[in-house]
Formats: sequence, C-alpha cells, structure tokens
Amino acid sequence: MLHLKLQPKLFISIIYPLLALIVISLMYVGYSDYKYIKTNTYQQAKNNLDIANEYLDQHLNAVNNQLFLLGETYRYNYNLTDFLLSAQYILDNENKYLEIGLLTEKDEYYATNYVYNTYAADNRSRVWFNEKMNYGTPFISPLYKSEQTQKWTVAIVRLLNLSNGKTARLVLELDILGLYDKLSLLKTLMNGYVYAVDSKTGQIVMHPDPSRISTQSISLPPIEIKRIVSNAQLKKDVNEEPNSELTTKNIINYSYQDQTKFSIYQADNQLGWILLSNSNNADMKYKVFNIGVVSFVLLAMIGVLSMIYFISNRVHSKGQVLSGSTRLEDIYLALSQMASELTHFDNMFFIIYNPYNRHFEEPVNNLSFNADDVLTEITQDKVEALKIPAPLITDIFPHQTCIRIPLYNKGELIGVIYLTNSNLKSLHFMNIFRNYAQSALINMLLTQKIRSEDSMTQLMNKVYLRQQMGTQIRCKTPDTYLAMIDIDDFKLINDHFGHLFGDRVIIKTADMLRHYFNHRAVTSRYGGEEFAVLFYAVDEQQAYQKLEEFRYGIETTAIKSELKQCDLTVSIGFSALRDSIDKTIYDADRALYLAKNNNKNKVYQSV
Repeated sequence: MLHLKLQPKLFISIIYPLLALIVISLMYVGYSDYKYIKTNTYQQAKNNLDIANEYLDQHLNAVNNQLFLLGETYRYNYNLTDFLLSAQYILDNENKYLEIGLLTEKDEYYATNYVYNTYAADNRSRVWFNEKMNYGTPFISPLYKSEQTQKWTVAIVRLLNLSNGKTARLVLELDILGLYDKLSLLKTLMNGYVYAVDSKTGQIVMHPDPSRISTQSISLPPIEIKRIVSNAQLKKDVNEEPNSELTTKNIINYSYQDQTKFSIYQADNQLGWILLSNSNNADMKYKVFNIGVVSFVLLAMIGVLSMIYFISNRVHSKGQVLSGSTRLEDIYLALSQMASELTHFDNMFFIIYNPYNRHFEEPVNNLSFNADDVLTEITQDKVEALKIPAPLITDIFPHQTCIRIPLYNKGELIGVIYLTNSNLKSLHFMNIFRNYAQSALINMLLTQKIRSEDSMTQLMNKVYLRQQMGTQIRCKTPDTYLAMIDIDDFKLINDHFGHLFGDRVIIKTADMLRHYFNHRAVTSRYGGEEFAVLFYAVDEQQAYQKLEEFRYGIETTAIKSELKQCDLTVSIGFSALRDSIDKTIYDADRALYLAKNNNKNKVYQSV
C-alpha cells in the first residue's frame, strides 16, 4: 500500500499562492461590486433627472396657462380690479406662487396683496423686466429675492399685446423652496440629491441646503456651463436622438469640501436651468466597503469567497433592474425574484400606503388595512425575523418565522414587505434588499403622484381611474359603480362669466365630490368639465341615492366670486362595474347622454 507522507514544506509551498488567490479574488469581487454600484448609481441619478424634468415642465405649463387666462381677463375689459381679484384667487389657492402682477402699458405695476408702484423707472429696472421679449414666448428671469416676501424666486413673464397697439407684461413669481420641496425626495444612494444651476448666471437656484441658493456653483464653473450649453444647442441643431451613438454620458467630476463627487446633468428644460443629480464617490466606496468588510471575514476560505461573490452579483444585478422600474408590477416581480435568491420563503406580501384613501393596500392579493393597525404592528425601523403573535395578514401564521421589512421615507412608513416561513438568520443582505426596495418604492410613488393627479383640482386623472377600474375588475370586487358627471351648460358659463370663473366652477365641483364621497371612492377629473367617480354601494338604489344627494347638493350651492354668482347643475349617468373598462365607461356615458337629453340636472342609470 502506497503511503503519501505529508510534509510541512508542502503547505509552505502553497500558502503564498493561496494568499495571492484570496487577495486577487477579493480585488475582483470589490471591482465587480464597484462597477455594479456605479452603473446603478448613474441609472438612478438619470431617473431622478427625468422625474425632475417632468415635474418642472408640468409646473411651468401650469404657470403659462394661468398667465394666458389672466391676460385674456385683462384684455376683455382692461379692468385692473377684475384682474387683481382673479390673480389673488389663484395666489391664495397655490402655495408655490409668491406674487402675480401686471406691468401696464404705462409702466405702472399692480400686483396681488395690494402691491403697486407707479414709478416707471423703478418698474423697468426690476430683475424680471426684459425689453426684448417676444409675444408667445415667456421670459424666465434670473434668481432673485422677492421684494414682498423676501423668498427666493424666479419670475415667469408673458408679453401681452393690447388692442391699442401697446404692450403690457404679466408677471408670476415662483417660490423656489416650495417648488423644490418634492424634488428633495429624489435621492441617489445615501447622500446624493437633485439640484439646479442657472445656465445664464451660474447661480445655484435649487439645493437642499437653502444657504447655497444664489451662490456660484462649484461643480459647474463658467467654462463648464458654456461647454454644456454649446453641446445642448449642437444636439438640438442636428436633431440628435437621446440614444444615438453620438450621445455621451453627461457626467461632471469635481471636489467639494475635500470630497470627490460626480453629477449627471441635463440641460434641455424650458427654464434654462441645468439640472443635476449628484452623488459622493465615498458613498459608492462605502457600499463596496460595507460589503467588503463582511466579505473579507467570510472570504478567508475559497468556498465562502465564491458564495459571497455570487450573492453580491445577484443582489446588485436585481437591484439594477429595480432602479429603472416605475410600475408596481415590475417592482413586485423584481423584488420577488431578488428575495427568492436570498432566502427560502413561502409567500411574499408587499403592502403599500395609499395616501388617497389612507389605507395600506396589498394589490396582488387585493388586501386593505387600516393605517393605524399597521403602525401599531410596526414598532421598529429595522428588518426583523420574528414570529408575529396576531398578524394582520391571515396567511401569515403566528407559529412560523416571518421576515418583516419596513420601508420608510423621511421617517414615515410607506410600505412593508413580509416573507413568510423563512429560516434566514443573517439579515445583512436583507438590509441591502431593503435599500433597493425603499428607493424603488419612493421613486414609484413620486412618479405615480406626478402622473396620476389633475393639477387644477388635485383629483385623480383619467389614467389613474382606469387603473383602479382594471384592479376592481380583476379582483371581481362586488357592489362597485362608475358614475360619469357633466356640468350642465358649462360653455355658457365660460362665455358669460369668463374662463377664470369657469375654473372656479370646476374646482368647486371637485370640492363637492370630495365632500359627498368618502376616501374609499376614486374621484377623478375625466376631462374638461366632465368628472367620474368609482364608488361602493350595497345596491343600485343606494348608488342612485348617493349620486342624487350629490346632484342636489350641487343644485343648491351657488358659486360666487365678488359680483358674479352662478347657479349650477350637473347631469349624471352611472353603471355597475362590468367585465371590461371600456364597456363600463360606455354604459355610464350612455346613461349620461340620456340625462343630458331629458332636460339635464338628473341622475340616470344604465339599463
């Protein structure tokens, strides 16, 4: 029998190659993690810029619409009192506006909150005054402090042609800090944020630190701004597509307070600002290091090294998919796949806070929970593996260990993920999973809010209504009805009282809808003067009674605005929820037409 004699030199001969192999393996793991995190960070920053651009464009379009309507009001009879009353009403109902004014053809300035100045020289020296304006093209002023409120603002100025051949200027001041409030929610990694720089002055116009506003940008020196503006104009001139081969990454690297940072930028918005989403290179290194410390201990053995490397790759790979997802279905699928690669579990429940009905909802399984009950169960802001004595979800058994992952935004609970019957002990990777889930959910909710609300009434829009109808049809929710509501003779109201009064009628109708239908109903502005409500009733008689009460409430409520008063009626058609969205809308519309054709001011049910 052959005996192999193991000698110490054999181990000595392999110790250095083994150490070299471990070091090389660790370096490769760290490099791969860094690449994944860097790619994910760039994508997340780009998504934040897309959302910010869409958000600012919506507000600028809303401002342009308001200025257009105010201009038409003034041109109608050149009555300053009517103009200022309309402007004051808009200002009182929109907290992002600081002042709305009119510089008349005599260079006299009149504005909301009883502001006026009749000195032409003073008015023509204001920051927002531009001699060379074009009709139809609004002028965006540089950043300045409002004289009345002492808040940072930019003014949107629209030139108004008068019938006597002269011109006037409509001015609306935007509250920069109020406008930035929602954009401050857009985060990249731990400390990254979205900010904006004026391409004409180089001043910071939006920043999470208010003291930085109006200071010169450090990340964008004048020569860099000139290059960005030139490239943006060149791409516009050659009609370059965003994904063409000529497009390069819009990345700027810079140092600030002994920290190395980078920013992704976009320079194609209507405000003339350069939008940037930045991140600290130390944050990326921190994430790599956070994984690397655990890896270094575990990777002392080659087998453990391979396992950690594989897990890291898979987590960041799935996290990269999450970063680009804004639809709930895509996020749910990516989270489910990501969790299944980290631990064994029977079921995943993903409940999300719905601010419109103040409930936590699990859309996949059609579950709904009172917010107070959820907040009573979630007492700690951390990932836990535990047995829940009295779970809210009946499919979670008290005797089984469940992983509970709360998701927060600025200290407020916005969602919870439950993984049932899991035996996972180490929750390190579940915390990474939570970071990706939290970031994806925040971006999804913000995107959903921007895309689902009607900006004038704060009701939901047609897209959100159809989504909710689809959910109820798929879940076969009983006792659900759709009502289509149309303001009677709305064109006559507009023609007789003016478009601003018409806007007041629409807003008042929206307020009445919210008053007569509880938070379980989906109240929406369907388009123009038409509204829709998706609501619950025990039977057709109760559904009719609810709508009749709303109709009567409208009929007995007068709309007043100073010297103007209007009695209002609505026609309503409703239908029980059918087996398709279009059929339900068709039946409710048909009932609405019957109500309109039978002297209006009635509630008709689809037959």
